[in-house]
Amino acid sequence: MVVVATLNAYKLGEIQALSAAQAFELVPISSFEGAQAVVEDGVTLEENAVIKAVRYSLWLRREHGVEPPVVAEDSGLHIEALLGWPGVDSARAAPTPQERIALVLARMNGQANRRAYFTAVTALAVNGHFITSWRGVVGGQIAHAPRGENGFGYDPLFEDPALGLTFAELPLAEKNARSHRALAWMKALQYLGEKGWG
Repeated sequence: MVVVATLNAYKLGEIQALSAAQAFELVPISSFEGAQAVVEDGVTLEENAVIKAVRYSLWLRREHGVEPPVVAEDSGLHIEALLGWPGVDSARAAPTPQERIALVLARMNGQANRRAYFTAVTALAVNGHFITSWRGVVGGQIAHAPRGENGFGYDPLFEDPALGLTFAELPLAEKNARSHRALAWMKALQYLGEKGWG
């Protein structure tokens, strides 16, 4: 059993759909009674991923008497013209996904440089101890208006230049073939497989 330390159903669905995930028993933290959101007060994506992995790992041992490997993720959108904003504050830039998208578009109004990148960091903890972390990065650009109904978060704004499509316009399998999240999780799953955890 590997515990996926997220309460985000959209993120969980993308992780579980990865081809490499089929070799593992991935159990969401939400399946354990009493699971609550962890305060993400780190100053980097890696710090937040580590905080979640370690705290949930300790909570599982204390409250449920189990010590499985716990993998957590934090991810963010970085916009070149805005000096990397929103970055680590991507999920907290505004109260709702719609408001966050509107805020990005307002700040990008008139900007010729639309380059951006998505970053995801996965972190592994076992028995309350941080083991290691992995990073996935993918480049793209900010669309002039949201497009697509798939995905979540900033996906309707993040355009793959090679395809001319936003992540929200891609089917899940195609997004998973190129996304930052897939890259970071594939590295984590490879490590877990090599260690015999699953």
